[in-house]
Amino acid sequence: MADISRASMNHIGLTVGDIDAAVRWYARVFGLRLLDGPMLCDRTTSGAERRRDVFGERWGGMKLAHMLTANDCGLELFQFLEPEAVKPGENFEYWRYGAHHIAFTVDDFDAALGRIRDHGGRTRTEVYDVHGETFVCYCEDPWGNVLEVVSRRYAELSAATTY
Repeated sequence: MADISRASMNHIGLTVGDIDAAVRWYARVFGLRLLDGPMLCDRTTSGAERRRDVFGERWGGMKLAHMLTANDCGLELFQFLEPEAVKPGENFEYWRYGAHHIAFTVDDFDAALGRIRDHGGRTRTEVYDVHGETFVCYCEDPWGNVLEVVSRRYAELSAATTY
């Protein structure tokens, strides 16, 4: 069997209803840095053929922004224009295949929850202490994307939740 190197997370894509507001929100709440955009991408711009291949024949245009976390993981924000994105009635369909949340590790847990609420997001759950001094809370951005806020890095969280 071939030896393979371990993969690292490159980026996550989220659909939002207002890309300019989303860029400001993720910068203010989580300190993400804007790398590029927001930019208009449609059937006439560079990369249109690739995007239609990815999103399908209905795709006609979007706005796109690239942001970066403190540990160099990308957050790609999409505001689809054609067809226009719609917020689902149920935004936490954990029983369906696919991603259902993204998690951010924060240094100041309480301050992060405050920033989420102060900037139009909300907390979905209570704050849970997972095996002592490891805090988690599920939240939403203003567009309904489900976010988990965590007080420790993933390896530490995973070790703390092992029974």
